[in-house]
Amino acid sequence: MPDTSLAVVISTYNQPDFLRLTLEGYRQQTDRNFSIYIADDGSSEKNEQIIRHIETDFPVPIYHLWQKDNGFRKARIHNRVINQISEPHTLLTDGDCIPLPGMVAAHRQYAGEHYFISGSRVLLGRPCTERLCRQPSFDTARSNVWWLKQRLCGNINRVLPLLLPTTLSKASVQLEGIRGCHLSCPTQALFQINGFDESFEGWGREDSDLTARLLHAGFKRRNLRGLPVLHLHHQESSRQSLADNDSMLQACLNEQRIEARVGLKQLKESENGDG
Repeated sequence: MPDTSLAVVISTYNQPDFLRLTLEGYRQQTDRNFSIYIADDGSSEKNEQIIRHIETDFPVPIYHLWQKDNGFRKARIHNRVINQISEPHTLLTDGDCIPLPGMVAAHRQYAGEHYFISGSRVLLGRPCTERLCRQPSFDTARSNVWWLKQRLCGNINRVLPLLLPTTLSKASVQLEGIRGCHLSCPTQALFQINGFDESFEGWGREDSDLTARLLHAGFKRRNLRGLPVLHLHHQESSRQSLADNDSMLQACLNEQRIEARVGLKQLKESENGDG
């Protein structure tokens, strides 16, 4: 296993039960050479209460960064978090994605300097999600037979990713199919591309834009097979800004842009100006 620690960045907004289940998944990791950074886009006090309760006996450090609720500003809070990271590799994920026990170990084992790792997800159904939210804990270490039963009962949308051995695909430059459920890369790569682009307002495409710029900067994509995250069911976010964000993503692709137009450098300048 490489001698490299991992920063796990979890985005969240007003889903305290989801965040609790996600953090419990990280409590059950087989590899504890990581820290957790919670990128909180303006949640209410309930999120903080959950975090304070969990961190009292949590096996790894938890850092909670919060910003005022002023609409969907995921890129902004991510950039604030990235500026705080000291670990050499970063895993980006969401607070509605429960990890299986070997996820941190896999991202650490396969970590490389010239590529990023893209993972997959399995969707949990609404009744299953509601049951989990009522339970005090959830054991993520399950047998293949147990997962097969969940598929037959309709609790999950597919089972094959849960049964596959953990492997890493060959390198590619394909953007299609990227999801923000879990993606890891060298932390320095995020600074090289100027972090997330805060030009994206509202839900949609900020993860694809970041991935496209990693590809433009020369980093290859490798897919993690096996070990999908368990994506909790919830209502879709508003797609009001999606058309504009699609246009901005296409402009990034056309220009082969590497750096975010409004990213880490601009955040630092604005904070220095405030000082």
